[in-house]
Amino acid sequence: MVNKKSAETKSSASVGRPSSLVDTRVIYCGDNLDQLKKFPDGCVDLIYIDPPFNSNRNYEVFWGETKEKRSFEDRHASTQAYIEFMRPRCVELHRVLKKTGSFYYHCDWHASHYVKIMLDQIFSENQFQNEIVWKRTSSHSDSGTCGRAHDTIFLYTKSSGFTWNQQFQPYNQDYIESHYRRKDAKGRLYRTDNLTAMGLSGGGYTYEWNGVTKLWRMPKEKM
Repeated sequence: MVNKKSAETKSSASVGRPSSLVDTRVIYCGDNLDQLKKFPDGCVDLIYIDPPFNSNRNYEVFWGETKEKRSFEDRHASTQAYIEFMRPRCVELHRVLKKTGSFYYHCDWHASHYVKIMLDQIFSENQFQNEIVWKRTSSHSDSGTCGRAHDTIFLYTKSSGFTWNQQFQPYNQDYIESHYRRKDAKGRLYRTDNLTAMGLSGGGYTYEWNGVTKLWRMPKEKM
């Protein structure tokens, strides 16, 4: 027989806590290196960090309705000192990431090349999945050089068996009506497009379309 009161207490305690490894109802405040050491191995599904960029600047913002002044320093003795500051944190982040998890590191031109090398060493080069370029602003002219208009986000995974939920956005009706004007025998919409792409040397096969002879890129036996 199950004690009803005990069952109710257990049920209420589990509300809002989908993970059995980490209490996701809690916001952990403090130095992230100290806090991460309290977490068990492989307990986090997704990590996104937006750390200091090694910009050699101090930042101040006025927060909320009370305009509370908040500030932080982003100054390091050198780029190497910045990497040495971030490395143990990224090592801990790698440790707590699940094998199916993903890790995003947001940075910019100040240290991105050095960050990439550091992350290759921690996660391995084979687990680097993508470099996401985030265009922050339209192009502009900086004094004496090209405009710096984007940030970089490096995507790494713990293993090749990572979780990826593909996102799709449906075409709007105007686009469908303007581009997909034909229907096949089963009523499926399709469009025609040109097949005049030039082939690569040493492969493919020739074909004729619309009176033009071309070399298709893909050999028939591989199609």
